[in-house]
Amino acid sequence: MPSQAQLSADQPLRDPADDRLGYAVFAEHLAATIADAPEEGLAVGLHGDPGSGKTTAANFARHYLGAGAAVVDFAPWSYGPRGDLAVALAGAIAREVGHTPPSGGDPGELRAELAGALEGRRGRVVVIVDDLDRLEPPRLADAIRVLESVGRLPGVVQLLVFDRRRHDPVTVDRLVQVPFDLPLPEQGALPQMFLDGLRNLLEQNPATAVVTEHHWQQIFSPGIETLLVTPRDVVRLLNTLRITYAPLAAEVNTADFIAVEAIRVFRPTLHDTIRRTPGRFAGSTRPRTAAAADEESKLFHGAWIDQLDPASRVGMITLILRLFPAVPDVEGLIITRDPPGEDTRSELRVASAELFSTYFRFTVPATVIAKSEMAELLAEATAPASFAAMLRRLAGERDPSGNSRIVTFVDQLAASATSLDPARVEPVLGGVLDVGDDFGSELDDRFDRLLDRLIERVPAEQRADLLVRQFRERAGVGLIVAEVARFGREHGRHGGPPERPEGQRTVGLDDVARLEEVALERIRERVADGRLAALPRLALVLGRWRVWDRAECLRWVSDAVADDPSLIALVMAFPENPEAMRPLVAPEHIVHRVRALVAEGTAAPAQRAALEHFVAAYAPDDAAVEDAS
Repeated sequence: MPSQAQLSADQPLRDPADDRLGYAVFAEHLAATIADAPEEGLAVGLHGDPGSGKTTAANFARHYLGAGAAVVDFAPWSYGPRGDLAVALAGAIAREVGHTPPSGGDPGELRAELAGALEGRRGRVVVIVDDLDRLEPPRLADAIRVLESVGRLPGVVQLLVFDRRRHDPVTVDRLVQVPFDLPLPEQGALPQMFLDGLRNLLEQNPATAVVTEHHWQQIFSPGIETLLVTPRDVVRLLNTLRITYAPLAAEVNTADFIAVEAIRVFRPTLHDTIRRTPGRFAGSTRPRTAAAADEESKLFHGAWIDQLDPASRVGMITLILRLFPAVPDVEGLIITRDPPGEDTRSELRVASAELFSTYFRFTVPATVIAKSEMAELLAEATAPASFAAMLRRLAGERDPSGNSRIVTFVDQLAASATSLDPARVEPVLGGVLDVGDDFGSELDDRFDRLLDRLIERVPAEQRADLLVRQFRERAGVGLIVAEVARFGREHGRHGGPPERPEGQRTVGLDDVARLEEVALERIRERVADGRLAALPRLALVLGRWRVWDRAECLRWVSDAVADDPSLIALVMAFPENPEAMRPLVAPEHIVHRVRALVAEGTAAPAQRAALEHFVAAYAPDDAAVEDAS
């Protein structure tokens, strides 16, 4: 957490050299007006919105009046509800001009005494009254009476600093003779003031690598920029980020986090709507057009849009649509935004369903592996064996929802694989291939996606050699065969159209032939050590083997159906569609053996279910069994 010294107090500036908003030129003109005030005195008003920098402008004017100016700071709100404001103001003026402060008396007597003290004095006495807006109505009435009586003296200029929109025009006219409205900050000054402060913050906690300049520009302008109306807004948002950003810097998309925090600080009602209805905002798909959105969705999003301040409506809608790709377009508005896609998780976006709550709870959900822990786990990828051991350990761990942590880890690693250190690619790939047959088919699709993205990190000319090396050494023969088959399908090898266009294929056609030879060698190794039937992807392996060496594959199948454990494994390899084994063996030729295994009653429950399904398909009654025999 930042120390108190790191937080930027909402303090006004004093030196025009520090001006960031273009107020110095205005303040110089204001000081000239005060210096040229008529002898009988003058009441000048300095008006602006809360937090707009009125006090800073008043301080700059004080600077331009010069060191010799007699300046009195009078804060009527600081004297409490019973303080004598007339005595306080008279005493402050008297002390400034070297006169003994009056001890009391009615306003008329005080005014007369001060007039005598000021008689013949050269130069102006400037009374700066800041924050009149802080006074409650009864006390404000007291202050007005004092300023009109004691304060209206020859040679005295009052500079009254307040937001005149908060008072009725009659009161303002009584107080002010010459009004000045604080000019708006120069174009782009407030955003630049924020960016300068943000740069200092990010030096301590750098933005994650997934943040692109394009995305930042989309989010900042006009979204975040719309919410920075006054200098105070800039300070508030920077102070908020100094506290909330650092603990999550490595877990979130920096642009999205700043945007969500800006919404929380300046539009809390909208922030509450978003955090309570993640299903309406998280995700990456949306209807093709605004008109295509369903009525319920239109009503929901129309409700929060209707509550927006008209002055910031377009900017806020733009921000929400760019933060959340799933939110439908808004009819009547043309807003440039990225197309819907699947990269919200890899980019650590708030739109990711898995990361959404991180932005609103200021902590990483227990069902997500924090980036810091991901880094620690990847540090174990020094060699395939150590990475494989880590994967097996994760497989035995459960998150609060009951899911195996290896599922979460593989998904997150696949999502971030494009930023993985190239030196880690081969150890990670080898580790995955080592455990590829340890978990049945439940992780098949996830492993395929992860391996595909890992291989993309390897230069095309180096891929085949790396794959040959790892396919020869790693234990997951089933996964290796599946990957080689996938590479072949990309080319349309062994039938079927190519699954990827030329130029996007993992390896060349000649390299596919090399890898098929390696995969065939690995199958023969499993045959030799008697472990082929134990492969979790047996159906796929047999299908590829039949293509690569038909006679050898069919000989193994012929031997396998005569062995009870191997026959059970063969039947279980085709649980939903036993007919798919016909290119290997005619089901009706083995149904009597399967029926005998069912009758023995020694098969495990899952095995028995597969065997009974097979018998039901090919021997529904005894006659059918006899015919098949």
